[in-house]
Amino acid sequence: MKQGVIAALSVAVCLLVSSRPVMAQSEADLLRQAEAAAARGLPVAPLRNKIREGFAKGRDPKQIEAALNQIASSLEAADRIVREMEPGAAAAARESAVTLMADALLSGVTADEIRELQRQTQVPALSSQELAGAAKGLSFIKDARLPVNEGTAVMAEAVRQKFRSYEMLDIGREIKRREADYRTGRATLQSLREAIARGTRPETLLRDSRAAAPERPAASRPGAPGLLM
Repeated sequence: MKQGVIAALSVAVCLLVSSRPVMAQSEADLLRQAEAAAARGLPVAPLRNKIREGFAKGRDPKQIEAALNQIASSLEAADRIVREMEPGAAAAARESAVTLMADALLSGVTADEIRELQRQTQVPALSSQELAGAAKGLSFIKDARLPVNEGTAVMAEAVRQKFRSYEMLDIGREIKRREADYRTGRATLQSLREAIARGTRPETLLRDSRAAAPERPAASRPGAPGLLM
């Protein structure tokens, strides 16, 4: 009886030990896929981070791979736009713009909407980092389910007024935070665009916005599923 128990435990230990390399190999395979994307000139950090995050959370490797493919597709789309805009951009600057623009695409902005945003800015020397910041700002407006054409006009005006990339992100986040006000008409994107066109700087816009409306939860609705959920 004792020998039978020992034998059963030995089998269990062997199975446990043998199962670990399978998971490690899966992670290694996905990391090699990320390196292959890097060889095509795509930023590798978002891919590596998603892989490591997925395995740290115990996700199924197939689920992680699906998320990886989605991110890689967004990076490729962003890379095409950035290379068209700035063919001779330095690698570091291009990588930053591609990563931010891909994040906007993953958040629901389309490539056509980014190109329309670029067209509306009417800025001859528009940088890819500026466009990426405006696109990410637009993603917050889309997430608030506000009119995309009006949101595009707001972000295009912000670009014309030389808002920095992070300032456009802040404006987008503030619009999302005040989603209920914009959806009920207590605030409008048109008024915001006009204020930006008059030369009102982002710090003033944010201060006035927060003074005009107390903190309140956004309109409730089911959240978008995460890539690894």
